[in-house]
Order: sequence, then C-alpha cells, then structure tokens
Amino acid sequence: MSAQDVNNLLADKLFQVIGSTPASVAEALRKMNLRGKRDAGAEFFAIAIFASAVNKPTLETFLADARFSIARPLIHAVLQIQNRTNMTAITLLGHCFLTTEMAKDVIFAKEFRKKMGQEHIWAGDFSSGSLSEKQKAILMEKKRVSDEASAKALGNGFLKWTGIISGSMTAAEAIMFGETAQEVARAISPPSRSVASSSHAPRPRLPSIVEPVALPETFAITNTETVSIPADVLNYRRNIMGQTDEDIRDSIGRRGIEQFITVTRSSMRSDPDGKKMRQASSVMGAT
Repeated sequence: MSAQDVNNLLADKLFQVIGSTPASVAEALRKMNLRGKRDAGAEFFAIAIFASAVNKPTLETFLADARFSIARPLIHAVLQIQNRTNMTAITLLGHCFLTTEMAKDVIFAKEFRKKMGQEHIWAGDFSSGSLSEKQKAILMEKKRVSDEASAKALGNGFLKWTGIISGSMTAAEAIMFGETAQEVARAISPPSRSVASSSHAPRPRLPSIVEPVALPETFAITNTETVSIPADVLNYRRNIMGQTDEDIRDSIGRRGIEQFITVTRSSMRSDPDGKKMRQASSVMGAT
C-alpha cells in the first residue's frame, strides 16, 4: 500500500485536524436541499459574508434577525457543533464567497476587502491591510488549509447551484456539489419567454446586509463588559439622534442589544437624516 492509498482512506477525515474545508462545507450545504432556491441562497450569502468579518457573538446576534427565517433553522440543523453555530464552516464559506464576482457588488464585502488589503484571503499576505496580527494569523491558517481553486469552486458553484446567478457549472463546481453541470443548469435556469428576456433576467436582491454598513465596533457597557455594535448604528445614535454614550448604555439596558440594533435600524430606514425627529422636537418645544 502506498502513501496515496492511505491518503485516500483518510481524505474525508481531514477536518478532524484542519477544520472545515470547502468540500466539507459543500457537503453540509447539500444536506440543506438548497438547489435552485434563490431566496435561501441569498440569505446564506449575506450571513457568510458577514461572518467572515466578525466574531461569533456578533454573528449569533445577526442570525437572530427576522430576515433570516429561511437560513437560520437550516444552520441550526446542519452547521452546528455541540449545539453551537459552526463558526469555522460559516466563516470559510464567507471567504469563499469573497472570491466571486458577485462580491464586487456587495458594499460590506468591499469594506472588508479594504480592511484585509486584498480581495480575498488567497490573494496575498495581508501586508497592505489594517488587520491586527492576531486576525492575520487566523486568516493565514484558513488560507493554509484550503486552496484558492477549491474556494472558488465552492463560492461560484453555490451561486449557480442555488440559482442566484445563471449558467452552467464548471467541472470543479459540479464535483463540489455532487452534480453534473447539465443537471444543475436545467434545475436553476429561469423559464424564458424570449431570448431577450432570459438574457436580461434580473438579479435577485440580497438581504439588506448589502446596504452600506460599517464593520462592528466594540462599545463599553461597564468597565468590564463590552458589546459589538455596527458602526453605522453607533454613528446614527450619536450624530443623528444626538445621544451620548450614557444615553446609548441606558437604551441597551432597557431594550437589550438585539432590540436596540433592530429599533435603531428601523429609524435609520424611516428617518435617515433625522428630519422627522427634529420636526417633532420643534413641535413639542412650541407647545
């Protein structure tokens, strides 16, 4: 028996020593029956892109958002280790998505790429980014155990497999998802009324994580307790609502961090520049 024979016997158990790989993540995704399901695919795209840039508590808060009603139970059913979200797998999926053309249109991905100083973890050594040395070490390890070709096969293959983008899979993508290119193309191609209409099929809209939001910031609740809050939420509270950090702490204490973020984002959508708040204050001051 040769070393290669031994490698073949152990190939599907490599995750025991190196963690998640594109192939193991693809296997988990196949169990979720997402083939041709654009809406679920878009939720996973947003969740994984977000996960690639944040820590586990921040991801858990994000996953609790009502917008992810399709993806959340699937993640809980398949991508968990000891009843906790498999952060390693989801972050790896996000990094694989960063290798796709689709990521160029996602503002959150653009901002994270600036922080890394490169388009994805396989594109360089992070020498021109603003990551901490600890963050660099974590990402370099992910890069070491997964190759770029497999990452692209997972990222692009998922977009085609779920129908977010149309087109036949490459051989590598089809193998990654256990499909033939012809089967997948037939399953996800939208019905066409004419050549013109099918060639200009609209791209499904991703969940609102693709809106221009900044990476999370650490906010001190007490001298020993901190929480992660999206930077644009803090900016709105401070600069649009005119709140002090003490006001923000009080609001978090009354609402809890999840509702605090949800309520703030609702205000950001309905009153982005604070005009309604100022008008209401003027009316109250005049009475």
